[in-house]
Amino acid sequence: MVAALRSDFHFALRQLRKSRGFALTSILTLAVGIGSTTTIYSLIDGVLLKPLALPHPEQLVAVYSVESRPGQTPTRTTTSYPNYVDWRDRSQSFAQLAAYVSDVRLISRDDGTGGVVSPIGRITANYFNTLGVQPMLGRNFSKDDDQPGHHVVILSYGLWKRLFASNREILGTTLMVSDAPCTIVGVMPKGFIEPRSDSQPELWTSFAPLLDGSAPRAKERDNGFAEIVGRLKTDTTEAEASADLAAIQSSLAQSYPEDRYINSVFVQSKLSDITGDLKPPLLMLMSAVLAVLLIACSNVAGLMLIRTIRRRGEISLRTALGASPFRVWQQLLIESSVLGVEGGSIGVLLAYTLLHIALPFVPEDIPRISEVTINGRVLALSAALSIVCSILSSLFPTRMLTRVAPIESLREQKQTSGGNRSHTVRDTLVVAQIAIGFVLLLASGLLIRGFVNVRHAKTGFRSDHLFRFQLPLTNARYPDARKAIFYEELLPKLAAIPGVHSASAGHPLPLQGYNSAPLEIDGITTPPDRRMFTLVGVAQPGFFETLGVPLLKGRNFTTADNDPRSPFVAIVNQAFATKYFPDQNPIGRHIRPDLTERRNQSNDLDPTIRNEREIIGVIADFQQTSVMDKPQPLAVFPYAQASMLMRPTFVLRVAGDPMQYEKSAQSVVYSVDPLLFLLQPQSMEMHIGDISSTQRFETLLVSGFASIALFLCGLGLYATLAAMVGTRTHEIGVRIAVGAGRREVASLVFARTAALFCPGIAIGALITVFAFPIFVRAEWCRQLLFGVSWFEPQTYSIALLVLGGASFLACCLPTWRAVSIDPIRVLRDE
Repeated sequence: MVAALRSDFHFALRQLRKSRGFALTSILTLAVGIGSTTTIYSLIDGVLLKPLALPHPEQLVAVYSVESRPGQTPTRTTTSYPNYVDWRDRSQSFAQLAAYVSDVRLISRDDGTGGVVSPIGRITANYFNTLGVQPMLGRNFSKDDDQPGHHVVILSYGLWKRLFASNREILGTTLMVSDAPCTIVGVMPKGFIEPRSDSQPELWTSFAPLLDGSAPRAKERDNGFAEIVGRLKTDTTEAEASADLAAIQSSLAQSYPEDRYINSVFVQSKLSDITGDLKPPLLMLMSAVLAVLLIACSNVAGLMLIRTIRRRGEISLRTALGASPFRVWQQLLIESSVLGVEGGSIGVLLAYTLLHIALPFVPEDIPRISEVTINGRVLALSAALSIVCSILSSLFPTRMLTRVAPIESLREQKQTSGGNRSHTVRDTLVVAQIAIGFVLLLASGLLIRGFVNVRHAKTGFRSDHLFRFQLPLTNARYPDARKAIFYEELLPKLAAIPGVHSASAGHPLPLQGYNSAPLEIDGITTPPDRRMFTLVGVAQPGFFETLGVPLLKGRNFTTADNDPRSPFVAIVNQAFATKYFPDQNPIGRHIRPDLTERRNQSNDLDPTIRNEREIIGVIADFQQTSVMDKPQPLAVFPYAQASMLMRPTFVLRVAGDPMQYEKSAQSVVYSVDPLLFLLQPQSMEMHIGDISSTQRFETLLVSGFASIALFLCGLGLYATLAAMVGTRTHEIGVRIAVGAGRREVASLVFARTAALFCPGIAIGALITVFAFPIFVRAEWCRQLLFGVSWFEPQTYSIALLVLGGASFLACCLPTWRAVSIDPIRVLRDE
């Protein structure tokens, strides 16, 4: 047996060496298919399948409060600290239950040097115990660290290495977090990755800062701001834990009026919590690349079939001499296995290269992307694909030839056509390739249309020639009143930069996301369970003029409005006026927003958070969170009259390239405060590009796979037509000899092309009719296919033309060969 396998292997190498063109084409085709599949599977493995790098990750769960208001769909929300404490103390299903809050803060050494704005985590003392990790240097947080007045931090390994050069003597020293001194008590181990969907923290602080101040937000039961992570007890299921916490929360909802609408809890695995939204689009990408792999396999099978037909005399003679069908299949399988192994090896190298090139361009908002690599599981998949492709590629030729009697096969060898059975199999493979390629081209076209719609959607403001940046103004160095004075000093200097038409500031910017606040309006009475809400923001004078947002009624803010001693005013958008003042003039009406929960990370109450404000203007609607969502009611206040909200972002309307003004803006800021530096300086168009980065990434991948499929479809069609011309050379020569012209000969090839192209298009169109409506209606497709319906005549037409053009090119060379046949030579050879 071993000797026979060795003999077949050496024979296969000799045969492939004789057919270098066939071998090279097959190997590269398989390499493209296997390499593409390996690349996408490595993404899926690293993001969706790979267990969290923590002890017993299957026990880690995320816990959410469920808010159910009358007439509204229940929604998952974060949890208040008092509710978390009750869950932790009363639950019987968890070994540990911890809370954390994501934040962004200025981090620097105790002398103010080395300042950088980075993500941080505010965590309860048992957080790292819940995850099952401990600091590599120093100690963990203790229960005392959760008490007011305890300001301690644990550093990430990366921050410890960058800021302190891996100095092991830093324990007990001071680090500045937003210019507030904190004591370093530990350093986390190298490679520790926190299980979260947003950016990885550079350091962690205890909950103590949230419990300080005159009105600590962490003590408010109706202020849900904390995310909860738990470790289940052994043999406890998610459903049991959910029922346990739901019973506790139902009791709390009866005891505390502020919790009356939060009467349930949702529990799911932490891995699903992090990656749940990514599963559908990644599986879509995997489906696309598997389609490409299927086309590659069918291409290689078609090439092997053509080659096997040319060897049918040899194979028939072997069969006539007693070789079993299995022995024939074994020989063909070994040949295809050699091709599969070489194609798989090159495919893995291609996947390594693609990942190395592509990962820096992958959107940062994709969680766990840093964990993507080609590991043992990915290599095992590549090996399995190589084996499967080898079997599939050899299966059709062997089945076709071994089902034919040797005498019949020898008779077919003398025929020019190669047998009807070979035609049927080859044609089926090509038709399937065209159908799959058409579906991929359509999907790519629809994604491109959706991406173009997003990039060209109306935003309600002028994004061109707009430069934006933030500054790290900490509460320690710049209390709210001092910030207002700072802006008044800096903005005129920014506006004086040559080329700057106007300069202002506001928070948040369009397409940046807005927070909402409860609202009362004079003259409008609502029941307690039907409270009015509005999005809220702040702006310096000239903000909307700089953005290019039109004023519809009233007036914009002036310098006199930007004063806490002036009458409190507000500007609302058209959506606000339409919802709360239908068929009325809102100018002069008074509103009373409750900004208690919106204060700028401060635990001190501002006396202006519930002030009555007069509406002085109505602006046009602009997109607030994304270009796909309908604008919601928005109320904007002068920054000095609502400085507890957030630090405004600076915006400069400039001439020319906005990024050319970065150095000038930094120089002006430095002249006012040498310790300040620009944060996230970018043009507004760059910001819009960042918003659509995930969509662009997925669109480019699917379009790339469609392009590969298009090439492979053309290659498969070309091979089939070339084989047809080769096997019908005698027939074509006779036709030419008896008077057939070039047009009649060319029509034979074109008719054959149409006979393969039309059924493939019909089958592909049928697939889209049934599959595409399902995808378009899916929630996860809403952004990818923004403004696109499942039936887009223009997209269908373009896909048809592109695939038709590729088919035409594929038949050009076989047609030229056919019309160039010399009938005298053919008859002489005969």
